[in-house]
Amino acid sequence: MPCPPETEPLGSTLLQELYGEGYFHGANSGFAQEGYARVHATWQHWMPWLRQEVGEGARWLDLGCAYGFLVEEARRAGFRAVGLDASRYALSQAREHAGGASGHVLQAHAEAVPFPDAAFDVVTAFDLLEHVPTPERLLAEVARVLRPGGVFLAATPDPIVFDRHEPTHVAEHVPSWWMRELERAGFSATLRFFQAEYNCEIVARRGGPPPAVSFDALEPDPVVARPACAALRVAPRAGIGAVESDGGRVIEDGATFHLLNAGEVPLRVALDLETREPSSLRVTLDGRVMDRSRDVSLLRTTLLLPAGGHRLRVGVEGGWARLVALRADGQPATHEELCLTLPFDLYERYALTAEVLRRLGVEAGRVLDVGGTMGGDGGHLAWTGDFLPRHDVTVIDGRPADVPAHRAIAVDGVLPFDDGAFESVISQDVLEHVPAKARTAWLEEVWRVTGRLLLLACPWSTPGVAEADEYLFELIRQRYGYEHGFLAEHLANGHPDLDATRRFFEARGASVVVLPSGHLPSWILMQTVNAWLSHPEQDQSFARANAAFNRAIGLRAVVAPAYRHLLVVDREARALEPRLSGLVSTATPDIEAVRAAIAGLAADPAAPGGSGA
Repeated sequence: MPCPPETEPLGSTLLQELYGEGYFHGANSGFAQEGYARVHATWQHWMPWLRQEVGEGARWLDLGCAYGFLVEEARRAGFRAVGLDASRYALSQAREHAGGASGHVLQAHAEAVPFPDAAFDVVTAFDLLEHVPTPERLLAEVARVLRPGGVFLAATPDPIVFDRHEPTHVAEHVPSWWMRELERAGFSATLRFFQAEYNCEIVARRGGPPPAVSFDALEPDPVVARPACAALRVAPRAGIGAVESDGGRVIEDGATFHLLNAGEVPLRVALDLETREPSSLRVTLDGRVMDRSRDVSLLRTTLLLPAGGHRLRVGVEGGWARLVALRADGQPATHEELCLTLPFDLYERYALTAEVLRRLGVEAGRVLDVGGTMGGDGGHLAWTGDFLPRHDVTVIDGRPADVPAHRAIAVDGVLPFDDGAFESVISQDVLEHVPAKARTAWLEEVWRVTGRLLLLACPWSTPGVAEADEYLFELIRQRYGYEHGFLAEHLANGHPDLDATRRFFEARGASVVVLPSGHLPSWILMQTVNAWLSHPEQDQSFARANAAFNRAIGLRAVVAPAYRHLLVVDREARALEPRLSGLVSTATPDIEAVRAAIAGLAADPAAPGGSGA
């Protein structure tokens, strides 16, 4: 297909400077200093697969074509390929370094493609998506110019794994975000992690089933079976060898797989790992041990998979094993059963927040959770949407998480939202991590983006709280030999003043209701049990113990004396007390009710120090 005539050169001196000669020689990019012309990728491995998918002589558009190397390769392979790029410098190099692309590249923005609808059979965007300020617009343009059934290929870094700063990367997103946006744009997609663990390749089709590709070849994987559950995706990620003559793959100790729940509800996933010889395996999900096997050829387990992306890690005693099959399939689970497995302290605060909104008649609406990551290192145990499934939830936190509605941004500065952008704002156990001198400014900013209700909870400087934190900090230090970072910040910053914070909002015309959260004696008891009996190697007995405690206590912990208090702040100064007073328990929790939870932890014979006794 011929290129349309060039229109006015793309403006923005800054854009041309960003993507000028220095960019392609590593000055503000990851390119080698000797230049892109001398060190660049090849895409030859895609050519036979694409011929099978779209046929000989198919029409191909390469977005962000740079010097035109992919356009040249595609044309030599018989495709009718053209490319576009925003950089005048890059296109000027095409004539010298990729003569086969000469006359078939043009200057244009990928978010405004100058071609008609359904003009192409293939569209590619390798290492481009992260450079586009509004990638949603780019995906919409791809869907427009791609014929039904056409193929879209792209590669973009996963920011949770990508370990270097690229100043031109303005839109790094986690894999689950891309999957959501692709679906919204009308694509069915498969993820593939190729050559580098961070290199997330997107293989998508406009309409129809997603293409089948494997870890190292463009064909169905003989080891990793495609799940029947449409919401579940499984992709090998690292530590996995090539297919051997017997159809298996060698996996190293610590091999990882990407498990993606692309739906909105948790999944109950049945997982099978089959090895050629009996092996001893240890399976973890986002750092939590799920199951172990010893000298068997089949490990079979079940796990609850929250929405979003997760890291499945396979530890192998002896250093390696030959994996012949990884089978995973999922069935919908409920938000409630997932939430119940959370650590009791996390469950208590979010269950109370959800119940407050329900009693106030806020059944749906835009919600912002400030500092709401439930987990760490990119993994997550659940997310705020599991407690508020009917709401449009956005979570921001300095810690990353592979959830589409999560944004990894600092929460201690200016928030990137308009005034009153969210009907309800939640922030729990964040304020105590803000230095005392910065707390007023932090409250002002959170209040600015609140449309109506702010639900603010943390451990305040109420009687017994500082002592409880000091006790738990010292217990963990003595038990495990490290200083707990979050508790250290509590103690270093000092706990916020509850009455002063209430007056802050009342002075701005708001009404404030204060609810106790987390019965302090029960909190100390359970944290002691957790610190003493739980451990990194513990399997799902910990989740079962959490569920037993959460069912037994739950909202019964809304009683003084409390570890934290929840401020329910109404910008419209409505009298909320009558609708919320019934939440406060009239009796302290029955400590005997935690016996099942304690027994569940203590019964694990692998617990250090312990107790199988």
